[in-house]
Amino acid sequence: MRAPTYSEALEFAIDRSYDINLDMLRSRNLHLDTHNDYLVGTYPPLKAMGDLNAEKLLLQVSSSIDLYFHIPFCDQYCTFCHFAKEINPSSGRVERYLAALDKEMSWSEAALAGRAVETAFFGGGTPSFLTNRQLETLFGMIRRRFDLSKSEVSFELHPSLAKQVDAADRISTLLRAGVNRFVLGVQSLDPSILRILNRGHHLDEVVQLVKLLNDMGVQNLSLDLMYGLPQQTLRSWYDSLIGLLDMGIEKFNVFPLMFKSTDPVARHLARGRYQFAGAKERIIMHFMAEHILTKLGYRHGPIFYWSKQSQPHSIQQSRKYDSWNDNNLVPFGVAGFGYMSQCQFYNEADLDRYLYRVEAGEKPVWKGVVLSHDDLMRRTVMFALRSSGVLLSRFEREFGVSIEKCFGRELELLNEAGLICISNGLLSLTAAGTINSGAVSLLFFSNNILERIAYNDSRIIDKRTDLLEKHDYSPAARYGSSAEMQVAFR
Repeated sequence: MRAPTYSEALEFAIDRSYDINLDMLRSRNLHLDTHNDYLVGTYPPLKAMGDLNAEKLLLQVSSSIDLYFHIPFCDQYCTFCHFAKEINPSSGRVERYLAALDKEMSWSEAALAGRAVETAFFGGGTPSFLTNRQLETLFGMIRRRFDLSKSEVSFELHPSLAKQVDAADRISTLLRAGVNRFVLGVQSLDPSILRILNRGHHLDEVVQLVKLLNDMGVQNLSLDLMYGLPQQTLRSWYDSLIGLLDMGIEKFNVFPLMFKSTDPVARHLARGRYQFAGAKERIIMHFMAEHILTKLGYRHGPIFYWSKQSQPHSIQQSRKYDSWNDNNLVPFGVAGFGYMSQCQFYNEADLDRYLYRVEAGEKPVWKGVVLSHDDLMRRTVMFALRSSGVLLSRFEREFGVSIEKCFGRELELLNEAGLICISNGLLSLTAAGTINSGAVSLLFFSNNILERIAYNDSRIIDKRTDLLEKHDYSPAARYGSSAEMQVAFR
């Protein structure tokens, strides 16, 4: 089947956009302005956390676990990226970090022994920044502790890897080490947008790397693509998506640009340096992608994830959102966030602090919280809604109470606004709910959590540099008006 033309995709998307009543949603606080909107990746979020005894993490480790390894090194500073990173470190600095990872893993080695590793994910930063020898070192120390032979092992690549003379060697090393899923951060195929984002790659490198991966037999490749980027038009958005489809890509993570006050792109927005899509235009971009991908046989996974293949987009994403509270995410590395023994926590987000604590023999937990029964219910609802939905019978069986009794007011508000539906015992998001998922999640935050967030937020002196502000990925305690944002981002 052919892809819809630009005119066809645009007409469909504009028609669908009229189904989203922004004025009504704003009046009910169910739509977050572009600069305030963000997905909830942890609950409770970082600003609601405090000190946590690391030993609590080992008390109730589940029988199967997921691993995350953070590699905080990059060749350049992308203007939209707020994850922990260091630009062009010395080889000695990288070697010291790898040694710290090895030592951090030893802390929980006994407690995690015998656990089945369902997934392992290598993110950053730029994991493909590591040299071939460093990759061999990294996987060698992982093999001593974990069996990844039956795991989904995902590894993020930067398109600039195609410029390296040993690109094929590095990919071969990864394949031998058990990597069976690659994630390639493309974001856009528009050269002018890539320059604004300081991505450090060009279209040619995307084409070269995709071809190299195909030639080497890689069958599980997912590409990241973003909309709402500076200077991005509806046409350039369409062209980027079609360009990647023409390369035969079968898995996508299609998501909107999300702002943090600590990122250069947020200051660009505040100062009007570039043209950015407004709320209505971002909705149109969302529906353009939905129309194109659906017509070509792709199916929706968790929010923003699309796959043409019969298997899930990724086991890692399915486990995060659909396993509810049964899985334990074990992070290794600076700024890694995890969930273990009903505790949500973050590792130290400052690299020097992380290295100091690990080298001193400590588990580098920065902030954390033990989830209450109420927290677990709220976390379950907001996470499951992002994927397969909330099976009402399962919720009642797991928590001993119906979801209507716990969250009747919230469900009524969301249903009246057209953001959720209940069908055949399944609570799920509508199309409008998917687009406004950040606001939907925020509605399930407890008053206690919101109060703690507000208190810790009020203590931040400089939001441009504060680590708490930089690494809190939630829509809570964010700027509520353009005027406030303008002052804060200057």
